[in-house]
Amino acid sequence: MAAKPTSRKPHRKTRTGCRTCKTRKIKCDEQKPACSNCIKHSVQCDYLLTPPSNSASPGGLSNNQSAHASSTPLSSGDVGLASPHEPPILNMMDLELLHNFCTSTCMTLHNDPGLKTLWRINVPQLGFQYDFVMRGILAVSALHMASWAPEEKKGYYLSQALIQHQSGLQIANSVLPNINDENCSALYIFSALTLFFTLASPQSSTEFLIVGDSGTADWLILLKGVQSIISSAHQILVRSSLGPMFAAGKRRNTMRETIYTQLSREEDPLQDLVRHFERAGYPENEHQLCLQAIHEFRKSYASIHILKPHEFESADIFIWLFRVEDDYVQLLREHHQGALAVFAHFCVLLKMIDYRWWVGSGSTYHLSRVYRLLDAEHRLWIRWPIEEMGWIPDMVVDTLEQSKDTPMIGAECPHDALPHPS
Repeated sequence: MAAKPTSRKPHRKTRTGCRTCKTRKIKCDEQKPACSNCIKHSVQCDYLLTPPSNSASPGGLSNNQSAHASSTPLSSGDVGLASPHEPPILNMMDLELLHNFCTSTCMTLHNDPGLKTLWRINVPQLGFQYDFVMRGILAVSALHMASWAPEEKKGYYLSQALIQHQSGLQIANSVLPNINDENCSALYIFSALTLFFTLASPQSSTEFLIVGDSGTADWLILLKGVQSIISSAHQILVRSSLGPMFAAGKRRNTMRETIYTQLSREEDPLQDLVRHFERAGYPENEHQLCLQAIHEFRKSYASIHILKPHEFESADIFIWLFRVEDDYVQLLREHHQGALAVFAHFCVLLKMIDYRWWVGSGSTYHLSRVYRLLDAEHRLWIRWPIEEMGWIPDMVVDTLEQSKDTPMIGAECPHDALPHPS
């Protein structure tokens, strides 16, 4: 008698998973607003791209109002009145994130009391005028809450951060070609918020702080675009609500240039790196771009080395990212060996503020990434960063395919967060 054919175990098929998971041929858990796989790998989930309905979102602005807010300030008359028979719906998540930013997150971004107040008062006021600024605020606040939230809630806050950031970035990029005296302050502060977002986000194994999967990092593109108007509209910005930030930047830059002259040759850790470049035989333009990056690094290093711990600010570190040439960033995108070696030295400065929740283990992550990309010869060029940071390559290189862990919140410390505009 013929054996009865074995019936297949029934299973549920779904055609509603996100396209990212379908492309990667992995099971999608269909969690919304972003599936768990996309959150884990810090990639855009196409659920986030689903267009909203024409009606206003709970507690938010309608699509038309959001577009209007992206480039021009809002007035109270721009928001329609709710039906007299139905109370307006509140978006409790947005309110929670805004409350956290104004009471907690803003206190972790700077040490200067005046600038803490600026981030607590002036920046949210810009957010009420410009939709993309408010979304930047909510995105950074969500990452802050994810850094200390229970494990079961961490993924939810990360997804909220991704939603808000991508929405704000899309609007800001559309406004950038039409930057003017009126909206440049909002675009500048959004670029600063995007830097915080980039630092605090889980990183994929193919990203740098200033180079992302798709090219130059979002925050740096925004900043370079905004900088084009800062020089011509400087007096307008100084008189704006961000004026104290620009005034502090001018003072800090003067101090940085003065301190640099006090750095002795014996205290300069980059002499060996310069000698390597002299023997490497790179084309002259590449050689000069890397030397310019080294020159700016020396200024930042001098501030950290000479000033007392309570005197230097993290602005003295991050200003290096603002001062390198665009063509040097292009060399990093091309994995130029010399440019990567210079960037490895910057990781030493980043290590000095890794107790900040928005930095976390970023310094080790970036050094690890550089080490993997360098050949055997150029790995010898970065012995100082490796030894200064106490990093052992063999212990880390096998884990680099994993994303950087979400940074843990750190204690309050005497440093500013961002380089001030000067």
